[in-house]
Amino acid sequence: MKTKLNRRVLCTIGAAIVALSMIIGGVFAWVDSSQHKSNVVTGGGKTEKNDVVLVEDFEEPDDWFEGDLKKEVWIKNTGDGQVYVRLQLKEYMDIAKVTYEYSEDFLLVDSDGKFVASTGSTPAELTSFKTWLSNNGIPHTDAQIILLTAYGETAARYYLITDETTNVNGRYGKRLLLDYSQAAPKSLVDGVVRGTYENTVDHRNHPTSECLYTPHLWNDPPAGLNNCGQGDDSALYDGTGQGFHDYVEWTLGAPLIKLSDWNGQPVAAWILDDSSVEGWAYWGEALRPGDETTKILEKITLIQQPDGPFYYAIHVDMQAADLYQLAANFTDIPQKINDSYRGKIGFYINPKKAQSVFQGGTLEFGASWNGAAIVPLSDVTWTVSNIDAASLNSATRFNAATPGVLVVADTQALGKLLVTATYTSTEGLKTQYFVITVKPKAP
Repeated sequence: MKTKLNRRVLCTIGAAIVALSMIIGGVFAWVDSSQHKSNVVTGGGKTEKNDVVLVEDFEEPDDWFEGDLKKEVWIKNTGDGQVYVRLQLKEYMDIAKVTYEYSEDFLLVDSDGKFVASTGSTPAELTSFKTWLSNNGIPHTDAQIILLTAYGETAARYYLITDETTNVNGRYGKRLLLDYSQAAPKSLVDGVVRGTYENTVDHRNHPTSECLYTPHLWNDPPAGLNNCGQGDDSALYDGTGQGFHDYVEWTLGAPLIKLSDWNGQPVAAWILDDSSVEGWAYWGEALRPGDETTKILEKITLIQQPDGPFYYAIHVDMQAADLYQLAANFTDIPQKINDSYRGKIGFYINPKKAQSVFQGGTLEFGASWNGAAIVPLSDVTWTVSNIDAASLNSATRFNAATPGVLVVADTQALGKLLVTATYTSTEGLKTQYFVITVKPKAP
């Protein structure tokens, strides 16, 4: 047998998806409806109940080959008090890479595009095949006849390598599919695994495995990160450097404002934190009872077919807080957003030594306006309240004789206290809040 019998060439699915789609079947499995929210917040001795709903309108396809999918995400305040909300859109994708193995040579096909071949591999079949070629006026040499086993068949057959004199249907004929293989699904971002879809009734304080997906970034990746928001040493799928949005394109809602472009004034728009790799989007003002945000996401589009069956998910993490729980719930909130939420442009208060105080102890606060210390400190009005379940001890108060000094009662209940300071500046009344922790007094 000639050496050409064993010559093969590899080809990925991209070159043959149309012709071979019936062989591989469907190429898409979608899981997307998962939502994670922490949305009941109370505090400050208030009587209203805060409740926030993460809303989604999604059209799920049976098999996603191309085109747009409706995918709308927004937040609604269904409670009694105003709240602040933020969310992350996290992505995951894995691809089971498909490889097709074809004959190196182009083989003769008939006018219907079917391969011209013998029915078997015996000497008699070879003779019969040659006879058929001669009877049909197809020139050939023994070197052009090769024995191959097509994918899906158990027996080998004789085929004719085409050239310009023997090919009766196109100059180059076509290659024979010899083998097909599908690798195990591989995550687009190394180290991130497919989570367990959890659409429980109550996601409050219930982190799911899908919360570990990769946050979508709102800027060009900072130095040292790739386009999946991971470090440069994180291997992407097949070493290609492909990111989520090489495959899937998002259509975002409006209005959207990057944090770096925002003037710091309250606004009914999504503020996109482009200063970090956390991927948070903040609603730019307090969300009043009955109000809802605009849609941050409207649709998604498959712009490049992956080279095999794939799984793509968008997981939404939402957090909500009222003003009393802002510091505790919104960790790593940008100062610019924090300032806007608290209405304290240029006005700051901070404890001078620590953010906690012992029972029976004192804690001194300082205050500044536009970077300069406020003198006298008595120009600032100081109050304290308890944001835990226990009531505030009447002996826990700011001492009028020493402005900015908080005195904590020996028997003050443990937990968190909210310090509120107001100051009438050249721009009007400003308010600042600070949460401190009461610890057991030293023995």
